[in-house]
Amino acid sequence: MSKILNVCLLLITVFVLPVAWAEPPKYDSLYVFGDSLSDTGNDIILTRIQRIKPPIPPSESPHRTYYNGRFSNGPVAVEYLWRLLRGSNSASLNPFLANINLPAQGGINFAFGGSKSDYLNQMPGGIYVPGALGQIELFRKALKGRQAKATALYTIWTGANDYLLLLEEGASPPPPGEVVANITKAIKTLHSLGARHFVVPNLPDLGLTPFMQEKGLGAEFLLLTQSHNALLVQALNELAPRLPGIKIFLVDLFQVSQDLLNESENPIVTTPPAVETLPGGTGAASCFFINPATCPDVDVTADLAQPFAFWDLMHPTTFIHNHYGRAMFKSLQPKQ
Repeated sequence: MSKILNVCLLLITVFVLPVAWAEPPKYDSLYVFGDSLSDTGNDIILTRIQRIKPPIPPSESPHRTYYNGRFSNGPVAVEYLWRLLRGSNSASLNPFLANINLPAQGGINFAFGGSKSDYLNQMPGGIYVPGALGQIELFRKALKGRQAKATALYTIWTGANDYLLLLEEGASPPPPGEVVANITKAIKTLHSLGARHFVVPNLPDLGLTPFMQEKGLGAEFLLLTQSHNALLVQALNELAPRLPGIKIFLVDLFQVSQDLLNESENPIVTTPPAVETLPGGTGAASCFFINPATCPDVDVTADLAQPFAFWDLMHPTTFIHNHYGRAMFKSLQPKQ
């Protein structure tokens, strides 16, 4: 694993810090750092290299429970964001491990499923993945001494696993201040490399996940999410004036989720997870977390009868990701 890494190696409305453009910005490059909410294939490439069967997330028959290396049933939020930025549904957000030589422009994804906000951690199953700060070190190495593009957009969406994975390990979640400090460090490091434009989403309500609901921890993790998001707002407000030329777009995905839940005409289904409702999907909502080899073949691209919030016990459906991606894109638009 170390050889691979060396090779590779709140509650507010959407707003802009510190200024807005007179017209919508245009980007020819997007760099993504984060976890399974953003991974478009790094985990599945990494686990194929390690000859883990099935590769993670299980996306190939006879274990096709997830869509093409995404931890969902379709594209994820940063893919929807990139498509909107490029004005094309075919715009591709490529995993870094697919080509460790950075192209001059395009969408490159450094996110790894199961990652936390720091440098390196072990995900369920014993696999080591670079955290958000570790992913930025991979980016630094890939630059080979060059400056990061000041005209590119950089997305940092991390923190959920800092809280969720420790709970799985039987430990208490860390103080949100520690996680937020890693996020601000990530921004400062990328800024020092030349990055200037950042999209930073907050966390949707972690307490709403079927995983937390089953454990009876919904209220506790709602408060944890709110604390994280409030500290993130404060930290970014304090950080922005200290970094010359920076523009930080903070996206309130917590509120996006709440708005979707309060939709009266077509309410979102929070439980059961969508995969459980499909033929052959019985037990599939937890298979990845228990034993990926037990994950069944399901029709991951099936039209769902209702808008479901979650695909499995933790991960949003592509329906939700679409709304998140649109919120990220909307955050870039000039103020009215």
